[in-house]
Parts: sequence; C-alpha cells; structure tokens
Amino acid sequence: MARKSVINSVLLQRDFLAVLIVIVNAFSWYFPLYLFFESTLGKFQVEPTLLSVAFGVQCVAAVGSAIVGTVLVKRFPSRDEFLSVWMFIGIIASASMVMLETFNMACILVVPFLLGISLGLGFPSCLAYFGDYSAEENRGRLAGITFFASCLCMFFIGLLLSFSTLVVGALILAAWRGIGLFLFRLTRSKQDYGKENVIEVSYRSVLLDRSFLLYLVPWIMFCLINFLERPVVTIRASAFFGEDFASFVSIAEFGIGGFVALIGGWFADSVGRKRVVIFGFIMLGIGYAVLGLFPSIILSWYLYIILDGVSWGIFSLMFYMVIWSELAGNRIKDKYYLVGVLPFLISSYIQMLFTPYAKLIDISAAFSLASLFLFLAVFPILLAPETLPEKKIELKRLRRYMEKAKKVKEKHEEKEDT
Repeated sequence: MARKSVINSVLLQRDFLAVLIVIVNAFSWYFPLYLFFESTLGKFQVEPTLLSVAFGVQCVAAVGSAIVGTVLVKRFPSRDEFLSVWMFIGIIASASMVMLETFNMACILVVPFLLGISLGLGFPSCLAYFGDYSAEENRGRLAGITFFASCLCMFFIGLLLSFSTLVVGALILAAWRGIGLFLFRLTRSKQDYGKENVIEVSYRSVLLDRSFLLYLVPWIMFCLINFLERPVVTIRASAFFGEDFASFVSIAEFGIGGFVALIGGWFADSVGRKRVVIFGFIMLGIGYAVLGLFPSIILSWYLYIILDGVSWGIFSLMFYMVIWSELAGNRIKDKYYLVGVLPFLISSYIQMLFTPYAKLIDISAAFSLASLFLFLAVFPILLAPETLPEKKIELKRLRRYMEKAKKVKEKHEEKEDT
C-alpha cells in the first residue's frame, strides 16, 4: 500500500515529475559524458601533464560555476527558468566535444572548461529542487526511485557511447540533454517553490553547523578513501585475474549500487537515515578488510564487489539527495548541496593525480588502512542527529503493526467462518 501511495500521490504528479526528469537527465547525461571525454583523450594519447591540466580546468570550472550558480539563480524569475538555461548550456557543451577532432591545445582546455560549467552551474539548484519538492517522510523512497532510474538511463547512454565515434557520441549526449530540456519544460510546475517559505543562509553558517559537519566529515573520508583506492583495486584485480575481471568489478558494483539505492530508500524511510549510513560504512569497511587479508583469493574479491556496490548505492542515495536537504530544513538548500557535492568532485580529480603512483602502494597495507579509516568514519555519525524525525519513524512502525494485526484478524475471522 505504501509503495502504491507514494508512486501515485507524489512520483507521477506534475510537480514532482519535472523534478524526476531534470535529475535523472542530469545524472544520466554527465557521468557518461565524463567517461566518454576521458576515453576520448585516452585514445588521443594525451600527455599525463596535459591530461592533469585539462581535468583540473574542468574541476575548477565546475566548482567555480557552482558557487556562481547559487547566486545567479536568485536573479531569474524562477528556478525553472534558471535550470532550463543550465540544461541548454549542457547541450552546447556536449556538442562542443566535436572540436576535439582538431586536437589542439586550445580545444583541450576550452572543452573541459565548458563541460565543467555545464555541470556546476545548476547542479546544486537541481538537487535542491528535489529537496524542496519531496516530503521528508517519503524522501528516501523517492530518492531511491530517482537514482535507480538514473542508473538505468546511464547504462543505456553508456552503451550507445561505447559504439560511437567522437562526433556521434557528442551528438548523442547533446540530443539526450535536449530531450531532458524538452520534457522538463513540458512537465514543470506553473508555480515556483515559494521563496517566502525559506531562509537565506551563508556558507559560513553552513560550515559551522555541527550536525552538517558530523555528516560531512565521514563523507569526505569515504570519497578520499574510495577514489584513492580505486586505482589500486583496478591494478591489483588486473594483475591477479586479468583486465576483463577488473572491468567486471566496476560494472558489477554499478549494477548492485543501483538496486541497493532503490531498496535502501525504503529502509531509510522506515528505520532512519543514520542507521542506513552507518550500515554502509560498516559493509565497506568489512569489504576492504577481507580484501587486505586475502587479496589473491577470488572469493574475497566477489565479497568486496558486493559490499562496495551496496555501500555506493547507499552513499549515492543519502549524500547526493537526502541528507543535505534535511539538514537544511526550511533554509535555502542550494549551498548545503554544493558543499555536500564538493568532496566527490575534488576527490575524483585527486584520483587522477594519484593513479600513476598506485603501482607503488602495497595492497595489504592500502586496504587495511582503508578499512581502519572507514570504521573510524562511523564515530562522527554516531554523534550526528537522525535527520528523519523519530515521531515519523514510530508512526510508520505503528502503521505496519496495525496492518499486520488487521491481516491476522482477517485470517482468524476466515477460519471461524469455515
């Protein structure tokens, strides 16, 4: 009943349908685009130094434009108009990748700059859009459905790009962004979220919020550990079991993460966000511990794949979409989401800088340290408040108990009748 109620009463309604479209389109457009851009530069055999500069430009452009975007959105008549402009910029940025065909220094710097802006400018407002139009009692389920749909679309777009040339791939990405813009304009609400209901907030007040920091610090630790360990995992998996197995690791974790996000959303609304996040850290800590102790045994790798996929699904769900919205409360959420997304963006760039040195790292020591720090990351969360009110958790428990009692009563009555 709860599933039917959420889907019918919220997910398919006009107000939230536009939110679903803009977020699914953003995730399923940018992540395949990033991998496609990285793969294209790899085919051109760009020098490592120039590659670092190109991705550095992209990272700086994304962060800088995100900061500008949180200010610029206020200058627009509505957030819908701002997001529409942002999506249109994404179309232009996607099409601009065809310039890489010329393969000159200017293009290798201009294209990542445009790609960075096309992500950063509206991404915090896009995620805040979800926070404003989702009620906290079903936010986990809605986030799970949204992220699962994003994963399906990511897989579809990624599959198309894997068979495409540079020009065709750029046009596919531009077209996908254009489809998202068209559907968003078609379904968007006629009334913008009420600005009189929210309170302005500064970056200083966000960073001084104790509850925010207690969730942010473990998230930073996870991003750094995961991105620094990723090259080590890939290199060691290739060395032990071949390159095909190393590719399988990433694909399997992606698939597991999508399904776990879907299921994890329901648990997050039932038992609370804090318990689900703690579970994710413990699972990943166990995964790295097992891999550190038995790196040459295939079963330990399969266990790691499952546990890492579970953790990624949980963290993507909670730290991209749910936690920051609830910590913001009735304040403007854009800056909360911006600060919350920064660890992922910056850590992904640090990974690229670290990758050439991954071969020098001892596998047992690397995975053992990763496990230790992940278990330590749990302690700040233990001190953090539960963002889903306890009253709503208890109300859902009571409702489930009453439903079970009703079913037992109906069965008992049927037996008496017979």
